[in-house]
Amino acid sequence: MGAATKIAGKDLKLRVRDRSAIIIGIVAPLALAFIFDLVFGTAFTPGGVDLSYGIVDEDQTELSGALVEVLEDAEEEGILSIIEFDSPETAEMAIEESAISAFLVVDEGFAQALQTGGEPVIEVVGDIDEPTATQIAASIADQFATGIEAAQLGVATTAALEGGPVNPELIGSLQGDPATSAFSYRLVEGSVATRQLDGATYVAAGMAVFFLFFTVQFGVLGLLEEERDGTLARLMAAPIGQFAVVAGKALLAFALGLISMSVLVVGTQLLMGAEWGAPLGVALLVIAGVLSAVGVMGVVAAGAKTAEGAGNLGSIIAVILGMLGGVFFPIGGTGDLLSRLTYITPHAWFLRGLGDLANGAPWTAALPSVGAMLVFALITGGAAWALLRRRILT
Repeated sequence: MGAATKIAGKDLKLRVRDRSAIIIGIVAPLALAFIFDLVFGTAFTPGGVDLSYGIVDEDQTELSGALVEVLEDAEEEGILSIIEFDSPETAEMAIEESAISAFLVVDEGFAQALQTGGEPVIEVVGDIDEPTATQIAASIADQFATGIEAAQLGVATTAALEGGPVNPELIGSLQGDPATSAFSYRLVEGSVATRQLDGATYVAAGMAVFFLFFTVQFGVLGLLEEERDGTLARLMAAPIGQFAVVAGKALLAFALGLISMSVLVVGTQLLMGAEWGAPLGVALLVIAGVLSAVGVMGVVAAGAKTAEGAGNLGSIIAVILGMLGGVFFPIGGTGDLLSRLTYITPHAWFLRGLGDLANGAPWTAALPSVGAMLVFALITGGAAWALLRRRILT
């Protein structure tokens, strides 16, 4: 390993001098992490939705007031905030001024439609820039409507059993309000460990692992550059062992990746407030991630005919794996084909491991992801060695 270390050390000095590895491995990911955090950071942050709603009760009846009471109870529990408006126009102005995210309108004739078996209407108007909050408001209206349907069914069933007409006296004789009961909720104290990174950490980790695959290329492609320049044959003829030459290039790639990731972890934590988690768990994820990146780029280098072709192919593969692995935006675990395909990439396992370390989890929480990336590194590394041996080793 002494010869391999000397080869790696010599190449490392060359990469540092031309600053290419510094730009790709540190400057570019750090700059993009800052930009993405400013633009998209809050979109990835749990609890980042503003549940400020308005309510316009045009019916002004006891039944329409039930919805207002439910929303006010939710406000007292700290779930959301609610503001009453006199008209939809004033509520729309509040949306334009960003005072609320959406508002609900209980149309006039709401109670009469309910009592006569009609279709009471609740309108939901939301801010186009607050789609999540608007969807939650629509869900509130849907759940209340479900309660209304339950009320209508209860009244109709009671009337059919008693053989009488539907009238206010019959409605008043029912125990409880089915509409309100169907909307009931219970707030309890609990501790939930979310497996989701905050915005700053997500973009920092995504950019770090994305550019990692470009960084390690400087090491593995060095072998093809030596072949192109005619110096590889001299190295192979030297009394240092042919394996040491390949190992030196792989060691350089590993060193470049490890330095890049280490600087980005510390830098984003100090400059952006990223929270990576337990240091030992992060260290294991970084090492496993670098090894898997070296394996992937090793396969590319071994299969390409020239250094230029390997660089182009490696860049394409790095971008595809990065997008599929969710480095630019989260890919939900809905069980569809895309969400399953993410786990054929080291990027997804790296981000998943960091998610497992979130909220103060112990370092052992990262072990499943570390294991997955090590398997990935073993398979690709073995394939790269077999191809390189057939190509350049005698």
